[in-house]
Amino acid sequence: MSDGFATDEQLDALALAVAAGNITYTDASAELPPKPDGETMAVYSVRLPTSTAEQLAGIARRRGVKPSTLMRQMIEQCLATEADDHPISLAEALRALTTLRKVA
Repeated sequence: MSDGFATDEQLDALALAVAAGNITYTDASAELPPKPDGETMAVYSVRLPTSTAEQLAGIARRRGVKPSTLMRQMIEQCLATEADDHPISLAEALRALTTLRKVA
């Protein structure tokens, strides 16, 4: 159940265990696991071109993080710039930087 879903083999084993009486059910309240620490995460599915996914994986590997962590960091960075009163595009920033003279 690595992805949250049981395999057919796991379901078959569970059915056999119930049939054999090795697993019983009760109406008693179950104790819920503790809530996770930190902020609850939302899940989004994103389709990327293969070349983009490969670039993302390469950058993540170099930084020593998972691609999902890198995407989250990039999104948070982008959102931070959008929250600014006067955000500028990357193209505008590069254009401004290229006009600066080199200081020796």
